[in-house]
Amino acid sequence: MHPDSPAQFANSDRWSADDDAWRGYKHGPNGLVLEDRIKQTLALVLPKPNGALLDVGCATGVVTRLMAERAGIGRFLGVDFVKAPNAQIEVHPVNLDANESLPFPDASFDLVTCLETIEHVHDTDHLIDELHRVLKPDGYAVLSVPRIDGLLTVAMLALGMQPPAIECSLRRRYGAPDAGTRVSGHVSHFTRRAFAELLEAHGFRVDAFAQASIYSSWLLATPHPRLSTRLPLWVLSRIPFKQDVQIVRVLPRPR
Repeated sequence: MHPDSPAQFANSDRWSADDDAWRGYKHGPNGLVLEDRIKQTLALVLPKPNGALLDVGCATGVVTRLMAERAGIGRFLGVDFVKAPNAQIEVHPVNLDANESLPFPDASFDLVTCLETIEHVHDTDHLIDELHRVLKPDGYAVLSVPRIDGLLTVAMLALGMQPPAIECSLRRRYGAPDAGTRVSGHVSHFTRRAFAELLEAHGFRVDAFAQASIYSSWLLATPHPRLSTRLPLWVLSRIPFKQDVQIVRVLPRPR
C-alpha cells in the first residue's frame, strides 16, 4: 500500500506518538498501566537468555522492551510502517502491506513477536512467511489478532450493529455505537480456526493460546466512559471464552 493511500491517511492517528492508550498501555503516575491483552501476551513469553528479538509492528517499542525483559533478551529491535517520533528502540521502516520483505537474513531471531499487526495487512500469507523465515528453528513467536467470533462481535451483529474494528469505510465507523471514534484500518479478519489454519499453512504449530477482552483497552482509551456502555462490556469481559483478542505462542515445524 502506498504511504499516501487513503487507508494509511485514515489511520495516521494510530501511529501518532500521543495515541498510547490504544497500544496496550497507558502512562500513569506510578508507571505503566497495562491492558489485559498485554498481560496475557507477556504470560506467553518464555526465557531466551541473551537471544535476539524482532517485534513486527513495534510502534514506540514500549511493549517490545517489556517482552525483551521478560525473555531475558540481549538484543531487540523492531519494524513498523513508520518510525514513531518517541520510539525507544531501533526501528526499521518496512511497508509490509506492499509485500516488502523483512530486512534480515534467514533464521536471525530467537523470538519474533507481531501483536495486532497482521489484521492491517492484505497479504497475510506473505507476512506469516516472513515471520517464519527470520525465526530460528529452535525459536518461537508470539502473535495476536482480533477475533471476529468473539462474543461481543456476535452480540452486536445480532443487534444489527457494526462490530468493533470491522468497518465499511476509511472515514467513519458507520453503524457502530461509537461511530465518532477513529477507524481501525483492519483489512483482514480472523476466527480462531482461521488464524490457526493460516499459521499451520506456513510452517507453524500452535504451542499455547490465550485471549483477552477489549474492555481494559476501551477503559484506558475513553476518558469518561458512560455506565450504559461500560456495564455490558464489563459483563462480556467476565465470560472466560470467545473474547475479543486471540494470542498464540507458536513454534516452527522442522524445515
